Amino acid sequence: MAPSTSPSPIIDYFVRELSGSLPDEERSKLDGYGDAIARTTHHGDFRRAWHCAHWALELDRKTPESQGHNVRERLHEEHKLWKDTVFGAEFGMMPGDHVGPGQDAEIQWVDDAVAMAKSVAASSDWNAVPWEELLKEMLAVAPPAA
Repeated sequence: MAPSTSPSPIIDYFVRELSGSLPDEERSKLDGYGDAIARTTHHGDFRRAWHCAHWALELDRKTPESQGHNVRERLHEEHKLWKDTVFGAEFGMMPGDHVGPGQDAEIQWVDDAVAMAKSVAASSDWNAVPWEELLKEMLAVAPPAA
């Protein structure tokens, strides 16, 4: 796939990180979203990243290997998401040349989603990974009304 041309850093990062691992058939599906990806903006990227975090947790819950997880482990994972958010916001407010407030946590959420997708694909196959559903959710996040 050609590099993403999305003005949305979150979608751009997701596509870049995922596409290298997809088999040809799945990559051709991803290619079909090129026009929609190119029409995105950075508006709504926090919601897109949150979709990634939520998607990763839901995929983990549905994965047969994860059925043994107990409530305590799940609460720990969800607490980590909030901790990452606070860390990212604090990091983003520090002086210096880096991503904006919260964007660091957003990238971590995308990383979590891609890592979960790769993990499930490795133990099963890519047919067990609803990555396309996640991409559609991210594309459905509309920019604010003008």
